[in-house]
Amino acid sequence: MKKIMLIYPPGEIYQRGEDRCQINVEASVANSLRACNDLGYISSSLRKDGYEVFLKDYPAENLKLPDFLQDVKSQNPDVIFISTTNGSIFDDIKTANLIKQLNKDIIIILKGAVFFNIKEEILNSINLSDIDYLIGGESEFIAPVLIEAVFNDKKSVEQIQGISYKKDGFWQTNNVISLCQDIDSLLFPDRELMNNKLYTNPLTNKPMATIATSRGCPFECIYCLSPVISGTKIRYRSPISVFNEISECFNKYGINDFFFKSDTFTANKKRVFELCDLIISSGLNKKINWCANSRVNTIDEETIIKMKTAGCSLIALGIESGSSESLEKMKKGITVEDSIKAVELIKKHNIKIFGFYLIGFPWETKKHFELTKKLMFKLDTDFIELSIVTPFAGTPLFSMMFEDDYKHVFGKDSFKYIYETDKNISLEELIKYRKQVILEYHLRLSYILKKLFCSKITPELLFSYIKYGIRMIKNNIF
Repeated sequence: MKKIMLIYPPGEIYQRGEDRCQINVEASVANSLRACNDLGYISSSLRKDGYEVFLKDYPAENLKLPDFLQDVKSQNPDVIFISTTNGSIFDDIKTANLIKQLNKDIIIILKGAVFFNIKEEILNSINLSDIDYLIGGESEFIAPVLIEAVFNDKKSVEQIQGISYKKDGFWQTNNVISLCQDIDSLLFPDRELMNNKLYTNPLTNKPMATIATSRGCPFECIYCLSPVISGTKIRYRSPISVFNEISECFNKYGINDFFFKSDTFTANKKRVFELCDLIISSGLNKKINWCANSRVNTIDEETIIKMKTAGCSLIALGIESGSSESLEKMKKGITVEDSIKAVELIKKHNIKIFGFYLIGFPWETKKHFELTKKLMFKLDTDFIELSIVTPFAGTPLFSMMFEDDYKHVFGKDSFKYIYETDKNISLEELIKYRKQVILEYHLRLSYILKKLFCSKITPELLFSYIKYGIRMIKNNIF
């Protein structure tokens, strides 16, 4: 029996399971680590096909490189699959190099959004000599097929979409031509091997399962990887499939908290209602709570009421900017007024709101930043994240900023240059501005009192607020 190690390698805690959001979790304001579903999906398929699987999230377990190398020695795997991000890729490659030093026969597969239909310039700018295969498409579908081909029919590797492989010493890339439309065909993530206790809901400090409800996004935001990687057509899971996964998590693993992962959970009102009605009719709405992403222009009062009745406790909104000019240039497809109306409507029904904002677009000046700050304080959502925009390779923003000058992405200093905007605004100024706004927002007396004396404060919630508050202060003062 062949043994496969599926890992998040030791290092900083990144959101590795997603292509759209690859944030450094510990450096963020209020983001929590989500479950390693990408590994979980692959594990389910491999175990079904008769492989032995070892799965571990080393950063979440607070395990270091010696722990990992000891596991490599004791497990003696045939394949090690590493999920990487743009921010961690160089460290992850160093880890791969160490693996090969231990055992040159171990096959190493590296998966990451940067390898999606990868340009030759990027391949040539990274030292991938110890990597055997790269996956840039949807790894849940690709990895099991690739591993099966590697062991049983190596010639068929050359036919697999979404991978890069070596031939005669040179990298060859098979671009993604089509995406799997039947996402119900995926087995549920292998939560038997995942350490579910590592991934918690900040509002309850209890285990939280991430459940994908759809893939793909029809909107045209120039900074977002979703339409690049997952397509511009939304591929939905059936409401009953999503409900069955919720039920399995609740009944088999004792998980009560959920994040419904989709680019826009409320894009299809009919499907939202169907899922909510399944939850309500089962009685689970009184036993679980969940959160989801939405767009400010895809929600209405009827939908909000239905979601709350079904157990929704938080809605995350991509508000992005308080500048109409920036919203238009980033092709967000919303207005400042849309954001104001949506936040007012959600607040009316006492659902918590996580507002996401971006600064640092190429055209932006301090005037744009101040408009975003003004809107942020006006909306006064329960939680916020203010990020410096990252031009991921493959997005229109990347082309706009660098005109395919890949040295800026994978140069000696890694991501040193990618945040530069107006020539009068340095990266250091952007970072300093972000820190100032974050501190000013969270250290308001009104904000602190609202958190301490809200009607539903619990010891678990108070503990969570303190933990995230300490992290926020540590990241932005010291």
